[in-house]
Amino acid sequence: MKPPSGSMKKSRTPVRGRAARARAPSRALLAALFVASFALVPALAAVPRAIRLLEALAPEGPSVLGLSAPAGSFLLGACLFALAFVAVRIPAIAYVAVHETTHALFGLLSGARVTRLRVAEESGSVDVSRPNAVNLLAPYFFPLPCVAALLLFGLVSLAVPMAGTRAGAVAAGICGAAWGFHLCFTLNALLQRQTDLDAYGFLFSLVLVLLLNELFLFFAYVALSPARLVPALAILRDLGADSFGWFLDGLFART
Repeated sequence: MKPPSGSMKKSRTPVRGRAARARAPSRALLAALFVASFALVPALAAVPRAIRLLEALAPEGPSVLGLSAPAGSFLLGACLFALAFVAVRIPAIAYVAVHETTHALFGLLSGARVTRLRVAEESGSVDVSRPNAVNLLAPYFFPLPCVAALLLFGLVSLAVPMAGTRAGAVAAGICGAAWGFHLCFTLNALLQRQTDLDAYGFLFSLVLVLLLNELFLFFAYVALSPARLVPALAILRDLGADSFGWFLDGLFART
């Protein structure tokens, strides 16, 4: 990959070897996943609503970009990285390394054998013995650099409480920049033809990737803000049920 001005040419990150010889999903499975894509659409609406409600319920305090300090700092960090991505040539090998490492990590977590991870300037590959939808799509929904930043934030918070503090806002900005890295390179990759998204149906893969990215932002918000996990999950559950109810009402109203 030799991207001009921070953009990236088509990323070719095949899963080769035994993974490439894995049997393709059956037509019945592909049809079921296609139908499931539409069933997941209400959740795509519920997660942003939950984040907005959590933000509305946030305690009063310093604001950044008109939002609470954690949310605004996260957004500011992401925007600053996006500007750098457009203005500066960022070596694509950094994204290739993260992409292939994420494939390998989720392959290991799924019990597969991972061998021959290769990272080069223009492409990368990794052999995964049992590829599936999760380890194929993992680089598109699991922002490894941001997860690492959040884990560091959590470890520091064990010693020094950071949520709701100025130091916490700075940490949120760093996490936002790391997520901006994921967002910019992933969007750029999705604008190209990615075989990873074709294996289990493009529509299902795209909807699943969008939903899991939204869920990551939801949990990142909870981790960086004073919000409590259990009440936040209750809000997400209630709004999810509301969205699915609205979806079903609209569906049956037309039949």
